[in-house]
Amino acid sequence: MKYISLISQETNTDSYSNLASICKNGHSIGSVIIADGYLFVKKGFKYYYISYKDADKIFRRVKRLHANICCGDGDIEVEYLVIFAQGRELMEITLPGKKAARAVIEELNEVAKDLDTSAPVKKSDPDSEA
Repeated sequence: MKYISLISQETNTDSYSNLASICKNGHSIGSVIIADGYLFVKKGFKYYYISYKDADKIFRRVKRLHANICCGDGDIEVEYLVIFAQGRELMEITLPGKKAARAVIEELNEVAKDLDTSAPVKKSDPDSEA
């Protein structure tokens, strides 16, 4: 397995065994693993990681996707976990539903109490105000 830092995008070979043991002891929700001091995201044979102190914000994003279903049209809500650090969005991870998204945020609030998990406030469009 490769452990790749989300901040530097470098493969961490020095502390491989340390990261592997931390990841192994974490709690998995979908492809997200919440561990002591680190958040891991599994993609294929790679694990991307970020320490909670390096993350500016980790929050839940909901997008509505239009879908043509067998019996008509409809919208599907898709849940994502978004990781912000160094003033930019580093990764958007698809989560397996609302329960999983809420569970990830609740667990992050317990493990990393100083981490900001609130979604950014949408800026209103000045042209839409009357």
